[in-house]
Amino acid sequence: MLKIRSSFIIIYLLLALISGSVDAFSQISMSTLKKRKEQNEKDIAYTNTLINKTIKNKKVSLGRLNLLNQRIRSRQALIISIESEVSHIGKQIRQKNKDIEKLENELAKLKTQYAKVIIYAHKQRNSYEKLMFLLSSKDFNQAYKRYKYLQQFSEYSRNQGKSIGNKKESLAAKVVELNKVKKEKEELLSQKNQENLKLSEEKSQQTALVQKLKKRERQLRDDLRKQKRYSQKLQKEIQKVIERQALLAKKSSNSSGKYAITPEDKTLSLSFDKNKGKLPWPTKTGFISEKFGEHPHPVLKHVTVRNDGVNITTDAQSECRSVFKGEVTHILSMPGLNNVVIIRHGEFFSVYSNLASVNVKKGDVVQSKEKIGVVYTDNSQDQTVLKFQLWKGSTKLNPALWLYRN
Repeated sequence: MLKIRSSFIIIYLLLALISGSVDAFSQISMSTLKKRKEQNEKDIAYTNTLINKTIKNKKVSLGRLNLLNQRIRSRQALIISIESEVSHIGKQIRQKNKDIEKLENELAKLKTQYAKVIIYAHKQRNSYEKLMFLLSSKDFNQAYKRYKYLQQFSEYSRNQGKSIGNKKESLAAKVVELNKVKKEKEELLSQKNQENLKLSEEKSQQTALVQKLKKRERQLRDDLRKQKRYSQKLQKEIQKVIERQALLAKKSSNSSGKYAITPEDKTLSLSFDKNKGKLPWPTKTGFISEKFGEHPHPVLKHVTVRNDGVNITTDAQSECRSVFKGEVTHILSMPGLNNVVIIRHGEFFSVYSNLASVNVKKGDVVQSKEKIGVVYTDNSQDQTVLKFQLWKGSTKLNPALWLYRN
């Protein structure tokens, strides 16, 4: 019997722990949702700032389309965040309604029991009757038991009254919580409707801008061909740099293998590798306006764009920073890419293209977040874009997977 009882106690405790964990998870989840929503709102505000800076310029450009596309993405993300919050609050409302229903049932039972107690107490209110109840006992033991019963009954009556009062207070508090949550849900639904209206308006602007850009298809294709030539030339230069660094490392370490590295480089490489997903952004502010790999052109149909890194759109005069400790191995000046800085981090290389000016020189050892230049602003395209690449040996990496994600 003791073993069975112990098992029941263990099961009860486990259920309590699970219940507590669910509540904690629910709170964490809601907190996460709110943070995500706040970040979405910040992203929209930031994009609005960039758009407002170019609003006086009436020129149609890919830069403006990129900004508009980013705002639309951020708006869609915000709407999804709001919907998630609404869904979460819906679950809270259902649970609170269940809690209220349970409290109401418990209160009704208490009131019924208390009514019976009051009726009985009313019948036994006469002190003479209580005395006779005690005196009519068969012996002293029975009289004592009856006396204790009267005491317990009196205590029970008082406790029942207190329980009813406590239940009423709990019920009132739950009703207040429910109304508060319902109001929060109504506000979120109102915000969602407003955001949907803004999204619809922005999509109309996007469609109109794309139509205008399509009229300049020949120029867009020419620009794309030029950018492709610039990118190919940069890739060849990067490959040369990597080959040269590998050769130097091989001679220094007297090791076999194409990409032999020194012990110091290996330590730096391991440190760099451990920071995947944690690297600071090469600009203080900005967003990825063109992702890694192949993807459709934003305007031209059936045209694929290839990016060996990511494009980060940022503020005018934005500083470019090193993403990790390393040595500046090369500084290049290239058509269409302005200035390019290549930094080696052991067997890893970070490449920063489209810099208006450079603040470092070849051979400098830079630290994480150290300024290495200023990003170039293309006024004709209404954009300030840093072209950022990451390599491990001769392998191109997706920088988005290595940079810190909010």
